[in-house]
Amino acid sequence: MPFVSDAQREYLRQNEPAVYREFKRAEERGELDLKPPATVAAAARRGLELRAEYGRGGTAVGVARARDLGNRRTLTIETVKRMSNYFTRHEIDLEAPAAKRGNPGYPSAGYIAWLLWGGDAGRTWARKIIRQEARVRAALERKKEAE
Repeated sequence: MPFVSDAQREYLRQNEPAVYREFKRAEERGELDLKPPATVAAAARRGLELRAEYGRGGTAVGVARARDLGNRRTLTIETVKRMSNYFTRHEIDLEAPAAKRGNPGYPSAGYIAWLLWGGDAGRTWARKIIRQEARVRAALERKKEAE
């Protein structure tokens, strides 16, 4: 996993066995991979299609993110955190009537932008990665405090 070095991994194995076991299980299930899952990639590609079709939704940053996600490029943990921050700030955009299928103006610019960032699948994936990274970082911080 890119956010943990070999030395940090060994420290966790030896000194934080519970965190290490959780880390290994998640890693073995493919949950710690910073390569976006296929569901996230599909949402981002759909966002690009809708943006091209309707001529609205997202910024240049959102389009660039959608290209990375759609091509399943491995991201940095910092980028995954930016994704999570985007979703937190823009959840309200999904409350607009035009964000819901069947309403006039669908799909709204906000809904298209949401998809560019990976949609609901992207939000779930980003939050999962961040939670795991936080647990690993907390364990490594305990090491620093003990030194």
